[in-house]
Amino acid sequence: MSLLDDFLVSCQESNAKYALVGAWALIQITRYRTTHDVDAAVSKKDLWKLKEKLEEKGYFYIHNPRLEKHEFKHSEKGDIDIYTENIGGIPVEQLIERATPINFEGRNITCISPEDLILVKLAAGRERDMADIAIILYHIVEKLDWNYLNEEAKKLNIKLRDRLTNSIQRLPINIVNPPKAKKHLTEKINELTKT
Repeated sequence: MSLLDDFLVSCQESNAKYALVGAWALIQITRYRTTHDVDAAVSKKDLWKLKEKLEEKGYFYIHNPRLEKHEFKHSEKGDIDIYTENIGGIPVEQLIERATPINFEGRNITCISPEDLILVKLAAGRERDMADIAIILYHIVEKLDWNYLNEEAKKLNIKLRDRLTNSIQRLPINIVNPPKAKKHLTEKINELTKT
């Protein structure tokens, strides 16, 4: 089984509430980037049941307090990183509550919402995260819950308009007519953001 399958089966076996984050959450919007590792928000009360199931599958556990995550490492398959408190300042329980179920290649998976994915990536602020945000905006800018984005960005002290406008400069060159796409997105961001 793959790393993702191990995680999903272990969640099912332990009845753990979760939501995938990072590159896996992007697949609900587009499949432009791949990943081998799994990053997930997991309800704190479910961590120890999930830990037991993952250890049965050959993973060993490391608590990483500096990065506030629980790491499960497999010598051949890779890493599963689990967050139980918050990601980017958003409580894990909120991320799970707002999560979106999807079907991916015959698997039922749950991903954080596109809005939460944007906020988490804005909080991280790495170059890759900003490019991911640009792709999300390119595909679904008008479908996003802008009231939620504006309210949560304010709580997180994120200058939403500035950061989103900055992110669209990282649109990949393989999209149709990048200058036109950037202009359209800039107009939409100015229209839909409060700050």
